[in-house]
Amino acid sequence: MRGQRYDGPVTIAAIDSSGDPSRPANVAYRAAVDTWEAIPPAQFGHGTTRNRAADACTTPFVVFLSQDAHPVGDGWLAALVQPLIAGTAVAAYGRQQAPPGDAEREATFSFLYPDQPEIKTKADVARMGLRTFHFSDVTSAFRTDVLRQVRFPEDLPTFEDIGVAKRLLDGGHALAYVPAAAVAHGDDMGTGRIVRRYRQIGAIYERLGIFRDLKQATGRGLVGAGLRTAGAVAPTGGSRVKRVAVAALKGAAVALGRIESRLGRPLPRA
Repeated sequence: MRGQRYDGPVTIAAIDSSGDPSRPANVAYRAAVDTWEAIPPAQFGHGTTRNRAADACTTPFVVFLSQDAHPVGDGWLAALVQPLIAGTAVAAYGRQQAPPGDAEREATFSFLYPDQPEIKTKADVARMGLRTFHFSDVTSAFRTDVLRQVRFPEDLPTFEDIGVAKRLLDGGHALAYVPAAAVAHGDDMGTGRIVRRYRQIGAIYERLGIFRDLKQATGRGLVGAGLRTAGAVAPTGGSRVKRVAVAALKGAAVALGRIESRLGRPLPRA
């Protein structure tokens, strides 16, 4: 972060919920940041902790970077906040580069993080479908005043970034996707993690009303748009049978999560 080319004021803050400030990684992080706050692990929540950071922010923009995401180049920060400075969006997220050699992650990231920048509003649902609502706070920036008003949802076990994106879009705001603000991030995902993650997508998108918005905008429900999206994030390499199998697995997991949400079952944990 210190090596980024950026002329504005920067305060680097960290919130540690590990419960062990003596860990070597924590000692190194603490020495590198301007402010450090330790909270008990039980107080951590993806939405709650990010709202805590926004409330403490003293700059016009608040930038989030996950601890395992590494900026690619020294222009990451300037690129990420540029849409906010220009006033074309109130929030922005950057590109994530998949782990090399992981066909599933490469296909998913290629769909979610295209080469061209985008400005998205609620009016784009008919054109972009489910991807309108995609937003990742792994590498993201917000106007601090807007985020303090809208806030991350604190009742979601994961996908709090999709939740805040939905709130912003519903409020008439624009979101920016900035491929120039790239980070290396992402873990290999086995079959079990894929199923769990896409169950979470189905359950949380249903809870947030995203499938309803999709139906209203396009006239298509989950079977049409959802399966097409699942196909788009299936691996491009290997046999056609494998690609179809992965797409079917993801589509079925989303459908299962949606059904579980409708039945009032607890959201799948992260």
